[in-house]
Amino acid sequence: MTNIDTIISTNFNQNIDYIQTNHPAVFAKLSAYENAVANGHYKERYELVYENGGFDIYENKTQNYLYKKEPQKFTKLLFESVDNSRQNNVFIASKELLQTISSQDMLNVDKFVFFGVGAATHIEQICNKFTPKSCFIVEDDLELFRLSLMTINYSILAQQTKLYFAVFEDENEFKHSSKLFLEQQFFYNHYIKFLQLPSFAEIKLQQFHTHITTQSHLNFSYKSILEQYTQPLSYLKKGFSFLNILKTQLPDIPTLLIAPGPSLSKHIKWLQTNQGKFLLIALSATLPILQKHNISPDIITHVDGFQRSKKHFDALESLDFITNTPLLFSARTPQSILKIFDKKNIFLFENGTDFKNNFGNFSTFCAGSASYLLCIVLGVKKLYFLGLDLAVDQKTLKTHAEDYQYNLEAKQDDNQVLSFRDSLIQTKGNFQSSVKTTPNFTLSITAINEITQGLKAPEQKVFNLNDGAYFQEVEPLKIEQLQEETTYDKQALKQNLLKLFNKHSETKLSSDEKTRIINTKQQAIQVQKQLNSIQTVTITNKTGLEQELINLFQNITKGEQETLPLILKTYCFTYYPVIFDELNTTKDENLMSIYKKLVRNLLNIIATYIKALDE
Repeated sequence: MTNIDTIISTNFNQNIDYIQTNHPAVFAKLSAYENAVANGHYKERYELVYENGGFDIYENKTQNYLYKKEPQKFTKLLFESVDNSRQNNVFIASKELLQTISSQDMLNVDKFVFFGVGAATHIEQICNKFTPKSCFIVEDDLELFRLSLMTINYSILAQQTKLYFAVFEDENEFKHSSKLFLEQQFFYNHYIKFLQLPSFAEIKLQQFHTHITTQSHLNFSYKSILEQYTQPLSYLKKGFSFLNILKTQLPDIPTLLIAPGPSLSKHIKWLQTNQGKFLLIALSATLPILQKHNISPDIITHVDGFQRSKKHFDALESLDFITNTPLLFSARTPQSILKIFDKKNIFLFENGTDFKNNFGNFSTFCAGSASYLLCIVLGVKKLYFLGLDLAVDQKTLKTHAEDYQYNLEAKQDDNQVLSFRDSLIQTKGNFQSSVKTTPNFTLSITAINEITQGLKAPEQKVFNLNDGAYFQEVEPLKIEQLQEETTYDKQALKQNLLKLFNKHSETKLSSDEKTRIINTKQQAIQVQKQLNSIQTVTITNKTGLEQELINLFQNITKGEQETLPLILKTYCFTYYPVIFDELNTTKDENLMSIYKKLVRNLLNIIATYIKALDE
């Protein structure tokens, strides 16, 4: 036992030093735990015991042993449950080849997630066997994690494997930790192996899978960025009005933001009766529903840059109910949609680009959060959400209101086959403790919370009328408790809005703005020259190719807040995991062809971007 005591003491002291230096947030939690125990605020639940040749954990309250007094047997079972297979216990963190999971084993297990530490000795054994490039260790019980500091030496483990910890984290903290693990060494993300202890709760596993499926490059391709982020230039050359959202302030009228969530159907009769009491800002997706119920919005917003969104407009019987209605559209809107309307009613705002200096631009995940951001930036003093549920109908499981063009019925999936748009997960409810939602909606919930915390002024009041998701610092309000009595002249209101938007709009590029575009083009040409110069590099082994790819990524994505680096980064995040996984299967052959194909594709992207700047 003296030797075991020495091992425990050495592990603990070295681990504490390592965590204090490299993982200060975890160290702070451990220090708080120590203080709570020392001051009698927390009574320890577990005891670390050494029996039958291994570490076990005894729970005082239940008098049970985690490993049933057979630690070696249980550790061996955990160790042997992990293999190099692409079939078992893997997350697929890439959109490519999802339907054809390879039956061939991986040469290396490059990324690994441990859900629960237990007595932790299996972590050390698995890492020593597979030597992953990085490990993500997730543990909700701070006391259990502290015990693991005595059983294995994380400081030694970290010398061969990059360690990431998510210890005693709430949902937001865990999202940040997961994002960090996924973004660092992202090229190894195609297959991520994991091990979940039987005693570990399922929720973190589900949350991690949600974080995988909601990665931006999986849901917004480099091709979309390339097309949509250059679209504003063509509209400026055609003389469309670009609205300076930083200088425009909407009239001080109670404002209703209308989205196509399930609550819109539930309260459509109320809206029909009370529409004259608000400035109605409607997402374009709601137009078929509003037309059906004789409701005319005062402003229409549109953010989606994809052709599929035209379906909402095609469903309209006529445009008479929105005659002279101001249209606040993203400058990424497809031309086929703009052609539907009178040009004089269209006011474009930049969404992810900044061709117009100091006009304001933003990038949010969805139409709902973008329209909310517009309301905040345009100075709305009192705002109500209707149909912005960001949760499914709790009875029917439908994702949207009746008559919405892309309504889905959500379903419960297993953790390894999680669908971005229609799998069910839980989130905090507006009027209920929790509601069912989807991974897709969680991104929008996060976006709305960030807008509120970062941009909403104290004098701006926001109310949530929906039986859907809860939003931070947004007041839940039952619709029957809403009391707005003043009725507004809608035609006069629309005319005043058109005058306001025209006053703060421009239809051309200034000389300074043109110069900036020329400079952007020159920067793209420099990247093009750089890529042309490295096509002759000689690569003889997989390690050399991996390092060349990593160096290439770092060089071409500098200044990723700019459009071209963002496009190239998105391309690399999409295809690097596929390439690295291919290298994790094959022998040292066709290495130069893989490299040249990648460089050729990058050059094609840059050439397309330069051409768009010229047109």
